[in-house]
Amino acid sequence: MARTKHLAILVSANGYGHIRRQILIATELLKQNSNLQVSFAVTDAQHRRFKVEIENLGNRAEAVVGITEDSVRWRHDANSYTDANLNGWESELKSNSSLVNADFMMSDNLVGVLETRPDTVLSGSFLWHEVISAHAISNEACRKFVEREVQLLRTCNPKMICNADLATPAVLSLTCPVLMPWMVEEFSKSHLHNQGSPENSRRAAILVHGGGTRTLDDRVRAIAQLLRANGHVVYTDLEDDSMCFDYQDSTWQKLGVVICRPGVGTATECVKWKIPIVLIHDQTNVEAELVAAKLKGLKLAHECEFGENGLEVPSLVADLLSPEKRDSFLEPFASLKMTGVQDSANFLTKLWGLETNPQ
Repeated sequence: MARTKHLAILVSANGYGHIRRQILIATELLKQNSNLQVSFAVTDAQHRRFKVEIENLGNRAEAVVGITEDSVRWRHDANSYTDANLNGWESELKSNSSLVNADFMMSDNLVGVLETRPDTVLSGSFLWHEVISAHAISNEACRKFVEREVQLLRTCNPKMICNADLATPAVLSLTCPVLMPWMVEEFSKSHLHNQGSPENSRRAAILVHGGGTRTLDDRVRAIAQLLRANGHVVYTDLEDDSMCFDYQDSTWQKLGVVICRPGVGTATECVKWKIPIVLIHDQTNVEAELVAAKLKGLKLAHECEFGENGLEVPSLVADLLSPEKRDSFLEPFASLKMTGVQDSANFLTKLWGLETNPQ
């Protein structure tokens, strides 16, 4: 019997898109390879949010909580960055021999691991130095972070699994990019039936989502209040909101519009559920603005000004929710390929020489 192989997956602390993507890939890898064990290095918040999903993978998967707590996140205040909160996770990793000595290492947007494990496969559609460079002039820790990340990438030239539609310039130029379609898990036949049912054309709820960085919470709250004052059913990602979004499939299926700062994770969910996006901009965040521009180019996302003084809801929102007009907004979704999860697992299985289960 073949020896069990250990895969360690490091996950950036910034939001939930990173861990959601890795759970999907790991699910497929475990399905394909019976001699594989997976450890997810995650933050406490990520573990609380995805504890059930990780447990559902069975006894060949585990969460190692707290390792990546002090890893880079997006912060508007340049002065809030320190070497500790940019790179502190690396000492935590090095102290965990099980993770460091895993047969295979995968890292979702944490490049520093290449110093310890230059064979690491990266994952994500942007690189943190692209974002942090905005603060490099005023913050020495950020400057050093940017310089080190670029040097590690040039030295190691790692493979990086990324969304072909959203990959940023640095991913394409500083890594060996493995371009993948959208990472959407396969739907069951019953789910596909529901997607095509008449109910799908009568989705009336709205989600206003600022993302895991929490830097846009005030904007989210103001937009939600405006929409609710005009009679709309509105969910948000604000933890103190009575209509806080629960991320369940049944709730996604109620949504006709998502108004958001489009992180890759949120954008992927909108592609999965075929929900048009209205953009909330964060001009200081390079990655967010690059993703927004690419989604607009694909005609998946739209511009809409809400104003700050309780003005009426823009007509675009009504058009996106209208059963009569909705089909035209959904046309761009039809051409998207959504096999990224399986394609990524197939790529990794071949790269690592794993023995696949007999069909």
